[in-house]
Amino acid sequence: MKMSIYENIKGFVPSSLVDWDGKVVSVIFLSGCNFRCKFCSNKDLIINPGKLKTIDFKEIKKYLERNKDFVDGVVISGGEPSLYSGIEDLCRELKELGFLVKIDTNGSNPDMLKELLDKKLVDFVAMDIKTSFSKYKELTGWDDIDKIKKSIELTSKFPDYEFRITVFPGLNKEDLLEVARYLQENQANKALFLQQFRNDSCLDKEFEAKPAYKKEQLEEFSYLIKPFFEKSGIRNL
Repeated sequence: MKMSIYENIKGFVPSSLVDWDGKVVSVIFLSGCNFRCKFCSNKDLIINPGKLKTIDFKEIKKYLERNKDFVDGVVISGGEPSLYSGIEDLCRELKELGFLVKIDTNGSNPDMLKELLDKKLVDFVAMDIKTSFSKYKELTGWDDIDKIKKSIELTSKFPDYEFRITVFPGLNKEDLLEVARYLQENQANKALFLQQFRNDSCLDKEFEAKPAYKKEQLEEFSYLIKPFFEKSGIRNL
């Protein structure tokens, strides 16, 4: 990205109890992504960031400094944070303020991820796995699966991590089992969480007309993958 990472802060949640288990966190949303997931529900962050107000990082810092006794950490989400060379600077600044840092990533930039991990600039990695590997290009427009697998390898060697799958309409048992088996076989089986699909603002309008799986179906999927992981569950129900 040519623009500064700080010019692309397009969302800020002051406090959240659902973005890092057991912690109260603030969440920074960055615009821009190199994926075009048809089921993505952050459409404006991806294709219309100019419509969104840029949030001054100085104001975020002021909030964090005022709430050090309340906020445990900061989640950097998107979009895709690893697109920005300035991600290191942002993580470092947050760490220097005394906060834990979590990054949400699609796994497309293993080199950047390795830099963050090697320099101890993040404390938790959450990597989204979009679908079974054979369907990545169709669903996301991304076809460099080697980079995805490299990021899985890097993430799995980090002490605190989780993988996540958004259960969009069309994702099936075979897709989930393919991912679960791959993660287990590659010792990346600490945690996998399923996330409920939202159809309110999808990148592909066809997905806005598709109903999300019902709770019972998600519970069936969760039961299916549970034996493969130390920890698993469902989020956003």
